[in-house]
Amino acid sequence: MIVRMVRWLLGYVRFTVRGGSEERFLNQCARRGVYLWEITAGENAGACVSAGAYRYLRPCARRAGCRLCLRDKKGLPFFTVRFRRRPGLWAGAAVFLLVIHVLSLYVWTVRITGNSDVPTAEVESELAANGLYAGARKSGVDPHALQEKLMLQFPKIGWASVNTLGCVTEVRIQEKKDRPEIIERDRVCNIKAAATGQILSLKVYAGTPLVREGDAVAEGQLLVSAVVEDAYGGTSLKHAAADILAETTRTFTVRVPMEKREWLPAGKVVVRRSLNLFGARIPLTLIGKPKGEYRAEAVRTGVSLFGTPLPLELCEETWTQVRGSDTKRTRPQALAEGKRQLEDSVRADLSAAGAEKISSTIRDTVEKGDLVCTAIVKCRENIAKESEILIK
Repeated sequence: MIVRMVRWLLGYVRFTVRGGSEERFLNQCARRGVYLWEITAGENAGACVSAGAYRYLRPCARRAGCRLCLRDKKGLPFFTVRFRRRPGLWAGAAVFLLVIHVLSLYVWTVRITGNSDVPTAEVESELAANGLYAGARKSGVDPHALQEKLMLQFPKIGWASVNTLGCVTEVRIQEKKDRPEIIERDRVCNIKAAATGQILSLKVYAGTPLVREGDAVAEGQLLVSAVVEDAYGGTSLKHAAADILAETTRTFTVRVPMEKREWLPAGKVVVRRSLNLFGARIPLTLIGKPKGEYRAEAVRTGVSLFGTPLPLELCEETWTQVRGSDTKRTRPQALAEGKRQLEDSVRADLSAAGAEKISSTIRDTVEKGDLVCTAIVKCRENIAKESEILIK
């Protein structure tokens, strides 16, 4: 295949041999070092030879008493000869190559991989502030400086690399892993109650328990003492450790206005389209931003070629005219909204505290035009909290 490609690029001709001695002609070609291929014999005796070596065949044909008849011309030189009188075509090809060369000097796409806790939007904003964005010159990108600035800006990033391959710059991020908590057993500490509640289960690993299952305890009460007495009556100080599950009560409150303002469609819709090329916005519709109360929605569609994103993005903005309307909620509607907000608040708080909900009771009252919803939640949680004892 490579040989055929080289022959096509250099150009070759196919000819036939008439009269004389074909064998003598081939011997003469071999003596002169002219390479022939696809040699045929008989009535259509002939061969193929490169376009540049065809003129060396005529002396060989005269000595052999033969005549050469040119049958076909193939290859790139013969293909382009028909376009010699079309300067616009060559000018267009030159401009095309120039544009490709200029575009290759810029970054088309910035690809960020490896991040899970650090938001991609924040990384893109930091990179753009330091000169790396779609449309930036590759010569102006300093990978080492970018890597250092990323790690300084985001403490969760433990390692980062910036690599440019072609027109795509890939930013690889490796985030730090949380260090496991190291318990210093040489410290002396008691176990106190982190919240008020009733003990459900008690597991003491070190120390002297001062409460039992079923006891009610208050926040800050001593549960497990660091003073341990041995079988001989001697005492020693330990690092108390225990898991104490208790039933606790948490209270959550939200206020829901009985009146709410809604934005309803007024009928007029404006659609604006634009093209983002290398970060520059090119409007496709000659419509400005409408004045008044509008709700805007944008849909961005990226363009890719063979799986590679291009620095080209189609944006369609839909502006819908709206009008404000004050509506009054009924008590059931406000209560439903209050329950939804309470569920979100309870879920977030218990998840952060590692607690489990047992049951909940919701009460509601109306105060100053607002519905006040209060949730009393009974939880199961570990209330053991270490309290260090400082000894001089």
